[in-house]
Amino acid sequence: MILFAGDPHGSYAHLYPIVQAHNDVALIILGDLQLTTPTELDKLAQYCDIWFIHGNHDSKTVTAFDSIWGSHWKERNLHGRVVDIQGYRIAGLGGVFRGHIWMPPHRPMFFDPIHYCQYSPQERIWRGGVPLRHRSSIFPSDIEQLETQKADILITHEAPRPHPQGFARLNQLARKMGVNKIFHGHHHDNFDYRPINRNKYCEIFNIGFRSLADIDGNYLLVGVDDRDIK
Repeated sequence: MILFAGDPHGSYAHLYPIVQAHNDVALIILGDLQLTTPTELDKLAQYCDIWFIHGNHDSKTVTAFDSIWGSHWKERNLHGRVVDIQGYRIAGLGGVFRGHIWMPPHRPMFFDPIHYCQYSPQERIWRGGVPLRHRSSIFPSDIEQLETQKADILITHEAPRPHPQGFARLNQLARKMGVNKIFHGHHHDNFDYRPINRNKYCEIFNIGFRSLADIDGNYLLVGVDDRDIK
């Protein structure tokens, strides 16, 4: 059983009742884990097989970054690769588009992290590479790494079109990879693509804030982001 989890933003309590109630669950988190320690995933992993991609909030603080890339959990990041999970080839593209790097459909400012560092002053270099913020920025090289591979499902943090804030470049990637489903996070509203998705060969699902869906896009949980409501 494969389940797709929308942005947890540091809270995982909502997932336990469902993963504990089912056997052989592969849980795929669609970014913005926003961890303060890897321990939270360690606890959850007692009940399911965890995979994920990173989101923009996962490079917002050093703590969030190190909880993924400084721990054993970095091996479960699907970004930039295709992994067979319960018989499905699942491809991952974590992070977000940022204007200082690349904002499709405009031309990219930099092709890859090395290119960025070659033109950056030394004070902007962080731990021998791009700044912390841009550790979750999408470079053209990330797309290029994926588009020569084949997959059944593409998971992204950013949204494709026809989401109002979506990117057609992700739809192009999906076509090249031959995927028939896209699951994404980032946008918290569980946007319904069914009335406007003209591509009958590729279903698209927005798994919103602390929401959970199965491989057919059926919601098991629908979260509401009320964190700013007093």
